[in-house]
Amino acid sequence: MSLGPRPDRRLLLRTASVGLVAGAAAACARIPTESQTSSRPLALQEQPGAPYVRALPPADDATPAEVVAGFVQAGVGSEDDFAVARAYLTDQAQAAWNPGAGITVYSGSEETRAQDDGDGAFSLVLRVTALIDERGVRSLLPAPATREIAVQVVEQDGQHRLDEVPDGIFLSEAAFETLYASARLYFLDARRRHLVPDLRWFALRQIAADVLRGLADGPSPTLADAVINQIPSSTSMGAAAISTGADGTVQVAVPPAITSLSTVSRYQALSQIEASLRSVRTLSGVRLVQEETELMLEEEHRMERALPGHRPIAAGERGIISLSSPSGDAPPTQLVPALAETAVADPIIAQDGVLAAALEPQRAVVLIASTDDSIEVREAATGDAFVPPSIDDAGWVWTATVSNAGALLALSGRASEEDAKVDATWLHGRSVTCLALAADATRMLVLSSDDGQARLDVCAVVRNADGVPTSLGEPTPIHTELTDLSWAGWYDELAVLVLGTDATSGTQRALVVDLVTGADPLPALPDGVRRVAGSVIAETAWVGIRGDQLLRSDGENWSAVDITGRDPAFY
Repeated sequence: MSLGPRPDRRLLLRTASVGLVAGAAAACARIPTESQTSSRPLALQEQPGAPYVRALPPADDATPAEVVAGFVQAGVGSEDDFAVARAYLTDQAQAAWNPGAGITVYSGSEETRAQDDGDGAFSLVLRVTALIDERGVRSLLPAPATREIAVQVVEQDGQHRLDEVPDGIFLSEAAFETLYASARLYFLDARRRHLVPDLRWFALRQIAADVLRGLADGPSPTLADAVINQIPSSTSMGAAAISTGADGTVQVAVPPAITSLSTVSRYQALSQIEASLRSVRTLSGVRLVQEETELMLEEEHRMERALPGHRPIAAGERGIISLSSPSGDAPPTQLVPALAETAVADPIIAQDGVLAAALEPQRAVVLIASTDDSIEVREAATGDAFVPPSIDDAGWVWTATVSNAGALLALSGRASEEDAKVDATWLHGRSVTCLALAADATRMLVLSSDDGQARLDVCAVVRNADGVPTSLGEPTPIHTELTDLSWAGWYDELAVLVLGTDATSGTQRALVVDLVTGADPLPALPDGVRRVAGSVIAETAWVGIRGDQLLRSDGENWSAVDITGRDPAFY
C-alpha cells in the first residue's frame, strides 16, 4: 500500500502569486542575489528533480571585495560539504568553518554590500529577514534589519582569501525559497493521543533524509518538555536507507531500532515518520518497508494530526446556541441545557462535544457545564474580569484574569479540587486579551499587551502522562501585519486567525496567518467587529459585531444571519 500525501487544506482566501524581487543599486561590492537554476542527477538519498543553483569558485586575482561577495553567493552550493564556498577561505578557516550552523536569509531587494574597513577588515552589510538555526527552526524578523558581519581578508598563495568568517551560510530570499522547503516534524503529546507539529526548514536536495535526522534529534527547545519522541537516536536511525522514485515517492527502509519496539511504540514511531514525510510538498508518496516488505500502517493504528473543530456556536440571547443551521425559521438549538435560560458570554465547547464553559456577561464569573448534563453547573472562578475560556480535550478549561499576575487557571471539568494555577512568569504585569489551545492540547496562543503594545505568542503546555498541566513553556512571538491586535485563535494546525488594525489604512482587518506561507486577508470587515472565529475544516469564518449581530463568510463576502448572538467560536 502506497501512503500518498494528504492534500493541503486551503485557506479562506488565496493571494495572487507574487514575483520575486531582485536587483538594487550597486554599492561597494554588490552581492548577487540570483543564480541560474537547473536540474541534474542526484546521489542516493537526494531528491530527483530538486532544484540546483550553481555556485561559482573564486576567480584568479579576485579583489578582496569580490572574495567577500563570492563567499556569500557560494552558500547556494551545498555539494561536497560546501566545497565551492570553502574555496574562498584560507586553509585554517576551511577547517574551522561550520556551514551547518544556520542560515542568514537576506533581502534581495535591498542593498547588500561588502564594506572595506581597512587593513583587510571588511563588514558584510545585509538586510536580514529571517534566521534558520542548525535544527532548521526559522525565526522571522518583524521587519528587515540591517546586520553588519565582520570578516577578515588575507593573502594566501598570492590570492585573496577569507581568514575569519562566521559559521553558517547566507542566502537571499529568492535562493532560500528555491532551495529549501518546510516540513512538519511530528511528535506525540504527553498523553500519546495526538501528533504535534514542529515546523522546520530543510534543503530540498536531501529533505527526506533531513526529516528522519530531525526526528531522531528530537523536538525543538520550545516543545522539548511538552512532547514525547518514539524515534530512536540518530545513531540507531543510520540504518534507515532512503530512496526516491522518479515520481517523487520516497521509500524508507525502517531500521531494526524501530521495528523492534513494542507494538504500540512501533505504531507511534511509524506514525511520526509517515506524517512528517507526508508534510513535505515535494514528496508525492511514502512507503515504509522492512526487508523489502511494505509495513502496513492501518487506520486504527495510525496516530493522526489534531485539527480544529468545524461546528460554529455563539452566545445567544440566552444560553450557548448552535450556528450550524443559521436560519430564523426556528429558534436556534440550545447546546447546554443547564445554561439555556442563562445570559452568557464567550462560550466554548470541547471538541468531543461534552464539556462546556462560558463567562457571565460581566465576565467576572467562569461557568463550567456540559452538553449532556453529566456535569453540574458550577461557578469555577469568580473575581476580577476573566479572559474568554478555552477548552482542551484533557478536561481542562483555561482562563486567566485580564490583569495578569504571571499565571493561568486550568479549571477541571471533573472536580473543583483538581483546579490548578499554572505559572507563566513571562505574563506577569501584562494585560491578557485572549488565549486559545490548539487541538493537540499542547500549544497555546496567548494575546497580551503591555503599555498598549499587543503581542501574540505561542507556547507549549507541559503536562504529565494523565494530561494534568504542570507549566507553560517560554513564548515564541508570532508576527502579523496588523497593529492593535484585539483577537486571535487557531484556524488550522499551523495557521492562526487574527483581528487588528491595518497599519497603512487604519481600518480594521482580519487575517489568516499561516506560519509557512504568510498572511491571507479575509473580506473587508464591517464596522464594529468585536470577535472573529474561523476553521479550515468548516472553510468558513464568523464575526460578531456590536448590537449582537452575527455575520458569516465563505471567503467572498460577509452575509448577515437571522440569529441574534455574539462571541462566535468553533468546536
